[in-house]
Amino acid sequence: METINNKKPPITGISPERAHFSVLSPKSPINLVIANSQALNFDQINITSLLSAHEISILERRKLESAKREYLASRYLIKQLAQQFVVYEAAELTTFFNEHTARLVIKYQNNTLPLSLVISHSKGWVAVYLAHEPERMGIDLEFMSQKRPFLKLAKHFYHQDEIQEIEAANPMSDTFFRIWTLKEALAKAVAMPIAQLLAPNVYHGYAKHNLAAYSCQINGFDFSMATPMTVKQPPTLVEVSLKPDLTGFEQTAVNRLHHVI
Repeated sequence: METINNKKPPITGISPERAHFSVLSPKSPINLVIANSQALNFDQINITSLLSAHEISILERRKLESAKREYLASRYLIKQLAQQFVVYEAAELTTFFNEHTARLVIKYQNNTLPLSLVISHSKGWVAVYLAHEPERMGIDLEFMSQKRPFLKLAKHFYHQDEIQEIEAANPMSDTFFRIWTLKEALAKAVAMPIAQLLAPNVYHGYAKHNLAAYSCQINGFDFSMATPMTVKQPPTLVEVSLKPDLTGFEQTAVNRLHHVI
């Protein structure tokens, strides 16, 4: 396995064990990562070194341990990716959901940083997209549970054209979940409630908003990404294995996304 670690001396103010991506304005930044949070050990994690006071208050309101792990993993990865572009310690950065724009943002001392950020989580796994460009991006990760009555759900929520596509597919579940992640990614890219995008034809939605879509399957999950048409090549989906104490991680796989819309 290749450890994702910066070979150069870390930027002043960032401790070496946290400097995995610490290169200001790198020529080839890592923008898209996915990780399993289920092995995190709360007793070993120095939470105050990773989260801001605002984020700690949110973490404490999470009732389920699985939700706490997903929150910790996502914020750790967000800040690791952000430290490619900024020279702040993890706890100095804080994530806020902007109610006006319906987008997650990163702040430093109440100043919103010029970074594009989107996250998704499902069944203990988290995916994070972060880039320096102010693009309209959306991602979605969904566990492909075979126990869900996907055809019944599709007939209740989806467009008739999508239902016919699912019924003609083999296996039908793959197409159901692909359409689902495409809808969720679109909703995040255009900052609209998913409820407004379930019934309309998702392919027409991408065309209406001049967006392209890229997808893949990974570890029993379906993943989709909505991007502007101007993005000629999507980022690769880098899978990492987190240390239980969140002091580092290793790259375990690189997954290429396929153009689907």
